[in-house]
Amino acid sequence: MTAEDVPVEEELKIEEIKLDETDKDLTCPFSLNLLQVIREYQNLHGLKHDDYQRYRQYCTRRLQRLYKGLKFLHGGRKFSNKKITPEMYCKDPRYLMITLVRAERAWAYALDLKQFANTEPRKQSHLVAKLKKALIYAEELESTCITLKCDASTQLEAKAYSHYMRGMVNFERGCWNHCLLAFTSAQKIYSKLADAVEEGAMYREKCEEMSPKVQYCLYNIQSGGSIDTSEVGEDLLKELDEIIATRASAPTQAVTELKWEGKCVAITNDEIKIQHAQLKDKLQLAKDASTETDKRLELFDEVVGGCRDVAQIIRKADKLEGADTLTDYFTFLRITTTIDRFLLMAKQVSDKLRGVVETRPGTKISRPEDLVRLYDIILQNYADVKGIVSLDHEGAFYRSIDGQTMFYRALRCFYIAECHLGQSNWLNAIVLYDKCNEHISEALSTSANNMEITGELNSLSKQIYNQRCSAHASAFLQSQLQEEGMMEQAPLEKNRKLADCLEDFRMIDNPGDLPKIASFPPDFQPIPCKPTFFDISLNEIEFPDLSGRVEKEGGGALSGLSRWIWGR
Repeated sequence: MTAEDVPVEEELKIEEIKLDETDKDLTCPFSLNLLQVIREYQNLHGLKHDDYQRYRQYCTRRLQRLYKGLKFLHGGRKFSNKKITPEMYCKDPRYLMITLVRAERAWAYALDLKQFANTEPRKQSHLVAKLKKALIYAEELESTCITLKCDASTQLEAKAYSHYMRGMVNFERGCWNHCLLAFTSAQKIYSKLADAVEEGAMYREKCEEMSPKVQYCLYNIQSGGSIDTSEVGEDLLKELDEIIATRASAPTQAVTELKWEGKCVAITNDEIKIQHAQLKDKLQLAKDASTETDKRLELFDEVVGGCRDVAQIIRKADKLEGADTLTDYFTFLRITTTIDRFLLMAKQVSDKLRGVVETRPGTKISRPEDLVRLYDIILQNYADVKGIVSLDHEGAFYRSIDGQTMFYRALRCFYIAECHLGQSNWLNAIVLYDKCNEHISEALSTSANNMEITGELNSLSKQIYNQRCSAHASAFLQSQLQEEGMMEQAPLEKNRKLADCLEDFRMIDNPGDLPKIASFPPDFQPIPCKPTFFDISLNEIEFPDLSGRVEKEGGGALSGLSRWIWGR
């Protein structure tokens, strides 16, 4: 059955999908302002200038990010078409965004093709096919919102969005009666929503956007007789009134309050609310010590990436209330999560160094240099936290930053000393251990009330004492071995020259045993003379007789005359 063959009665009923026995508990009531999300996407990515191609490309990139974030991949080289199940929608509301962005991408592709439909007939059929695809996704979005029992406003917006897509399909196909019915139904839903919410201007703008199409439909059906649009959708209006009345009586949960550092900010953006709830759940699971270390590190990475995504959404949002405070909060959450991540990595490396955890074959061997690098990153993140503007300078966290910084400086200095100790630089290690004790004293003075840090500092102080004694003993033993080596050296030679013993170190007590710098006058040394060569071989050479080759001179009148005649 095509879109234009749908009867009027079925058009006006709110569709519901019956759940199976196993799906009755899959209800996740949440709020999603579909029109607001769509408007933000369209205004930020090309539709202010009617650039539908740019908007379609953005929708494609957005889908790829959603697929990757949800690990909803469609195979590698071979494509595998995966369908979204009700369990997935209940598990993560971002699956609902996938359906919405798919519909928007198909709709943008259709309107991009419409620019060439007048000159190329094949573009018109392609355009209708893309609008049908957008209608399928819009109907899937509507049925999903009803199935999962989303809040009233989300269900109404999903149904209005589905009616709008159905009207677009019928408009391009020339089915004016069904087109008028769909657009009129969408306008009535949006007008009801505009009266029920405080920010109703957006819904009124959408109604005005559809008004030219409604007038064009009325113009085209005048020849066949007009229809009474005032009675269209009476059943729908009754259902809308009941849903809006239920929504007005129920406590609203559309606004989420964020309390942080003595500030209270209302989160009105639905995408930020969803991201914030997911980040809190992931962070709680990542901080659970019973979770595997690799899984915890993966969750920390996801939280850090999610904070960056939310910061980007805040930058792109227009006139978002408390945008600066929200940006500072998610920056704070990102930095503190990064610190927790690197602390977990440092604990993992430290356990391997102490032998608590065995190093698996084929993995990198842990060294003290790795811990020095990790604590460098941690100290840099603590310095970045102090630069957050909205952070309360009188709060407990801000006051604890100095103590935490000194504590991790002491740990960093300790592991630098361990590096020198491993390279047998005993004196450098001893100096660094003393410097580490200074950091511990400063940390104890600034974190006297923190019992956890105080206990770790006392434990570190005992470890430093043991390592310092070991380094001191090793340095003393090395000095003794050097003295014994000097005593076992060969006796001094008399009249030694300084140039002959530059690399021979000796402790000389008697000044008379000092080597001579040089002897003057210097001793003569025999050197070979330059040879002289004389060419005396000419006297012994016998040259051959060449007289036979010499021309003999002959004379006579006849011979002279013949030479004159012949020109010789």
